[in-house]
Amino acid sequence: MKLGTLDPRRFRRPQPPAGVVAIPPARGRARPPTSTVTAITTLKITTEWHGRTMVLVLDGDLDLHTAPTVREAIESALAQGPRRLVVDLSAVRFLNSAGLTVLLDGHRAAASRTDLRLVATTRATWRPLQITRVHERLVIHSSRAAAVAAPAREAGHAPAALILPG
Repeated sequence: MKLGTLDPRRFRRPQPPAGVVAIPPARGRARPPTSTVTAITTLKITTEWHGRTMVLVLDGDLDLHTAPTVREAIESALAQGPRRLVVDLSAVRFLNSAGLTVLLDGHRAAASRTDLRLVATTRATWRPLQITRVHERLVIHSSRAAAVAAPAREAGHAPAALILPG
C-alpha cells in the first residue's frame, strides 16, 4: 500500500440539491464577490392626542439610521404647541447614542414651552439612559398613562419625577 494516494472516486465535490443550478466560476478569473444584504432598520412612529398632550409612540430601533426621522417627528410635534409631549419608547428594541442625542435635543428644544416626558419600560431603553446618565436630565415614566396623567412641572426646575421601570 502506497502512502499519499487517494482514490478520487471517494472524494467527490458535493452536488447542489435537485432543482438548483450551480454556475462554476470562469476559468482564469477570480470568483465574483459575494453580495451581502444589509437589513435597514425601520422605526414606526404613531401620534396620539390626549387632551393637550401629544404622544409619540416609537416602535423599532432608534439608531443612527432612524434618528433623523425621530428628530423630525419631535420638531413637528413641538411646532404644534402641545402642553406636554410624551415620547413612548416601550416598543423600542434598540437605543444607541444617536437616539439619545435626539432625545436630549428634543428636551432642549421643548425648553419652557412644552413639558417633555419619556416612557421607558424595557432594559433595551432604560439601560442606555441610565449608563449615560441621561435619566438625570429627563423625566422618565414606567407607563404611558402615568406620563400623560402626571402633574406638570414648573418651568426651569429639574425633572419632577423619575419613575424607575419595574
